[in-house]
Amino acid sequence: MPTVLLVDDKPEILTTLTRFLALKGYEVEIATSVPDAIPLIENRKFDAAILDLKLPPHSGLDLLKLIRENEALRDLPTVILTGAALSREDQATLARYKAHVFYKPRSYEALIQYLDKALGLTR
Repeated sequence: MPTVLLVDDKPEILTTLTRFLALKGYEVEIATSVPDAIPLIENRKFDAAILDLKLPPHSGLDLLKLIRENEALRDLPTVILTGAALSREDQATLARYKAHVFYKPRSYEALIQYLDKALGLTR
């Protein structure tokens, strides 16, 4: 069963997305902030990560940078969740760090399709 790190500060997103991912065969580990996520990344193996863009006082981009700077995690399929338009700077950062953007409130089916494809899974 593929394991996904889900980082979001909104309980309703964590609950809904965790349930949806579990129904689709994913094991989910959650964190509500960048500081909470760092020890998980350092001590567990994940097949993919889903990071909210806005994680006050940090950003999902801060966590994405940490992931990409780690040799072992450099190629981890990573999705950035956002409900807002991205600045040009954010777009450039996402392109540089090879993250897929998922705009909320888009259907979670599209997110599953991306994860399945990135992990080579067939349904």
